[in-house]
Amino acid sequence: MRKINEIPVTVLASFGHCGTDWLHSLIDSHKEVLIVPPLSFFRKIDILKKIKKINLDSSLSAKQITNIFMNEFFQKSPNKNKKNNILNKNQSKSKFKKYINDFLIVEKKIDIQKRLFFAIHHAFAKINKINLEKIKTIVSHEHVPWNCHYYNEYFNSKFVFIVRDPRATIGGSLRMFRRTKNIPINWQIDMVLSYMISAHKFFTNMTRKKILILRNEDMHKNLKLEMKKLSKWLNIKFNKSLLNSTFLGKRWIGESGYISKLDLKNEYPKNYYKPINIETRWRSILDKKAILMIETVLEEIMIQNKYKFDNKLNIVSRFFGYLIFLFKFHAFNNFSYLLKLRFIKNIIRRIFVVFFSAQSRKIFDIM
Repeated sequence: MRKINEIPVTVLASFGHCGTDWLHSLIDSHKEVLIVPPLSFFRKIDILKKIKKINLDSSLSAKQITNIFMNEFFQKSPNKNKKNNILNKNQSKSKFKKYINDFLIVEKKIDIQKRLFFAIHHAFAKINKINLEKIKTIVSHEHVPWNCHYYNEYFNSKFVFIVRDPRATIGGSLRMFRRTKNIPINWQIDMVLSYMISAHKFFTNMTRKKILILRNEDMHKNLKLEMKKLSKWLNIKFNKSLLNSTFLGKRWIGESGYISKLDLKNEYPKNYYKPINIETRWRSILDKKAILMIETVLEEIMIQNKYKFDNKLNIVSRFFGYLIFLFKFHAFNNFSYLLKLRFIKNIIRRIFVVFFSAQSRKIFDIM
């Protein structure tokens, strides 16, 4: 019988608010792919370590590791989307827990984080009665790019990234953040920039044979063509299931930061993803200064992925673009923000986000 740790691992990540969940949903029902609902495995390991001060190491027993996982991945949240549920309602949480614990006990020779990763996928396959002999790849939805290097280290993975026009990405992100009023505007923009710049640097440093980038716009234009490209990359047969969105085999309508905070309950408006309508939406969020800033700071991403510029960038326009980058998107109307000179810290953080992206996450609170 084939062991789960013999199956190649492919990572699904993105350049930010680009449609990663949509791409996941298209892969969800393919019979040659093992994919757990949005897991963000190493991101959660990172959160356990940095915020909850829990280190997964060899001193922990299988039972302790299992309990840590169950507490972290099954915690209740009012803002949690159903698509993030690992189990269907009729599936036993205790049985899933047992499968994880049993795997951890047997596979003691594997590194602890790698062992937990495979234990989760082993349990998911067992509870869903998935035949591993038919699985060509495990697709791990990490979502953010910051921890992708761990997959390279532990699994020698391949990577699928989804990208979108940076102006649409940032416009949609800012619209989505407006629905969560307790997130400061300066943190919003720094978070999205960190996503995009980290993804670009990861791509730049990665062997081209190991990474595939899909453009969100191309997927909307000709989904079948892009999914055929993806199926070839994943070494799986093209199937019509790749054209339909599901999570745990159940139809998923989608999501949009412009329409709803959580997953949609009704179909998108007609022509919602028509290019002119997409552009109209992000232009309603971004002013000319914001657009110049995005095109300046994310110039390489714009060029690499063949997005058209509003601005003709030269020494002068780039200078103003970076000035806007430093001083726009701050809570200058907040007296406490000004009194405590927080904007100075945020300017320093923003410089680190763009020019020292890897170090920025170690120094500042970017998760």
